[in-house]
Parts: sequence; C-alpha cells; structure tokens
Amino acid sequence: MNPQTKTTALLGLLIALVIVAGLLLSLSNIAKQQRALSVGSFEDCALAGYPIMESYPEQCRTPDGRTFVNDKQVNQMPNEGGNQTGGTFLAGSCVVAGCSGTICAEAGEASDIITTCEYRAEYACYKQASCERQASGKCGWTQTPQFKQCLAHPPALDSGVEVTF
Repeated sequence: MNPQTKTTALLGLLIALVIVAGLLLSLSNIAKQQRALSVGSFEDCALAGYPIMESYPEQCRTPDGRTFVNDKQVNQMPNEGGNQTGGTFLAGSCVVAGCSGTICAEAGEASDIITTCEYRAEYACYKQASCERQASGKCGWTQTPQFKQCLAHPPALDSGVEVTF
C-alpha cells in the first residue's frame, strides 16, 4: 500500500469516527430531552436527579425550565393560633418564603424569590407573626403588638439556641 492510500484510508476512518461520535452525542441529547419530558411531578423530577431549590415548599426544576412543587409540603395544615411559619401555604395563597423565613409573598411568586441564607436575632420574631393577605390585598406580615415588640427587642442569639429553617 502506498503512502497516499494509507493517508486516504486514515482520513476516511477519522471522518467515520467523527460522524459516529456526532450521532452518539445527538442520541444522548435526545435521551436527556426525553427524560426531562417524562417528568410529571416533584417526585419524578427529584428521582431524575434534577436540582431541588432551597425553598419551602421544595421545588424541583427540569433543564427545560418546568418547575414542580413538593405537594407533601404544600398540603400541611396551619399551626395553632392561625400563625404560619416555615413556608407552608396559608389561607389566601400567601406563603412564607426566603431562606430565613422572613418573606411573606404570593404563593405563585415564591419560587422567584431569592434571598441570602443568613440568620439574625430578629428573624425569630417572625414565628410570632402571621403571613396573610393584608387590607391592601397583598400578602404581608400582620403587625401585632407582640411582633412589633419582638422586632424592637429581639431575643439574644446564643450558642444554646437551636436555629431551624
């Protein structure tokens, strides 16, 4: 075999390998798209390994932008006294959001809220407040005297206090 024939054969083999690699990559992308399209619930999304957002209720987002909410957390009952903390849905579609649980927002907007994950002493006061629809028609914190007093004089942070979100 002369050198030109060897070069042509190697070039042909290289082109064939590039085509096969392209086909395999294409099939892989199609499989990923099919997997994403097969997701129809929060559980499916989580099992597929897609990211779960640090929100309450938990949400899982597929690569194509669809978001699924953890229904097990959405359907939790309000706690005693009508106050609601921890981000479960409230009457009137208001929800506690944010990493520290200090945002009171419309349930449909909660997934778009991004906050830093920090904790300040006054954040404990929000456990005494109600996240609910206000007279303005918007979701907000009901400003009770106890809540205002707590915000004015927040409890001290010490190493013996357990902070949970």
